[in-house]
Amino acid sequence: MTQKDQKRFLSADVILSNGVHAVIRPLRVSDEIILGDFYESVPPEDYRFYRAHPLTRELARTMAKDALSPNSVVLVLVTGAGMIGGYSWYQWQDGSDKSLFGICIKRDFQNAGTGTALMTRLLEIAGEISPPVMSLTVQKANPRAVRLYQKMGFNIVREQMRSGNEFFPEETEYYMEREARKIK
Repeated sequence: MTQKDQKRFLSADVILSNGVHAVIRPLRVSDEIILGDFYESVPPEDYRFYRAHPLTRELARTMAKDALSPNSVVLVLVTGAGMIGGYSWYQWQDGSDKSLFGICIKRDFQNAGTGTALMTRLLEIAGEISPPVMSLTVQKANPRAVRLYQKMGFNIVREQMRSGNEFFPEETEYYMEREARKIK
């Protein structure tokens, strides 16, 4: 998200259903350490749901360094204590008509409206700066996420197999899409 767009889309204050006060804001170059702390807080058994990206301090460094990229938007939910409770992102290639979406919520922040709050803000921004279509994949074994995405307007386009590796088995996933921005 360019610096100009970061100034255009201000931070949003939220109160989660568990009473936690937080701010949803764009990722900053200076967020490398707290994003790395967030990644380290994700238990290994949850990695299969986020395996598209290795949740490492190296990734946190790369994402923070790229915080001002014109082809991505990364939002973080930050508590008053300065820790990240979740983040969501979308990115695209120049000239593409689709962006790819992802989200990761810390366990302590699940079932508190964190995903809905992050996605709502992300979709507001995508309505102005995004390719027209946003897409994602989600494992069929993650029905809570599937319900959230459907609630946020994503539709299942197809069922497909996600390839396995030495850590995770091959499994069924959904490819989902939603309109992100109307073409003018």
